Amino acid sequence: MHALLTNQLTHQTKQVKVGFSWTEFFFGSLSPLFRGDFKWFAILFIVNILLTSFTLGFGTLIAHIAIAFFYNQWYTKDLIEKGFRPQSESDKNILLSKQYVNNNIKPFQNSSMNNNDINSIDKLKKLLDDGAITQEEFDDKKKEILNL
Repeated sequence: MHALLTNQLTHQTKQVKVGFSWTEFFFGSLSPLFRGDFKWFAILFIVNILLTSFTLGFGTLIAHIAIAFFYNQWYTKDLIEKGFRPQSESDKNILLSKQYVNNNIKPFQNSSMNNNDINSIDKLKKLLDDGAITQEEFDDKKKEILNL
């Protein structure tokens, strides 16, 4: 099963798999690398090295099986934290069915930013760079401007 996620800011779309990760099962820590998910690649690579050295490789096999049940969910949650949203209600329902997201998440809304929004975000970025506001204040105001 698959769901489409679209980034609110960049309009980049990614198709995410829902359920058991066969690529993780067969390719281990290389699976995140195929997706450009360097954070999970590094984590899983280190786990593989540690398990291999302490269990003569048997722990790695068990870890591949266990992680394969969770990796797609971890990847999807990371994308949502980066601003991706389900592209449609049906995509949201697919993610809800496997408990990847909660019911509060809103599907992607295709709204183009106007020049006032861009100027407002540019001004906020300047304030952030000058130290007048914190990163948290910047993120909150940006979400407010973009209706996220």
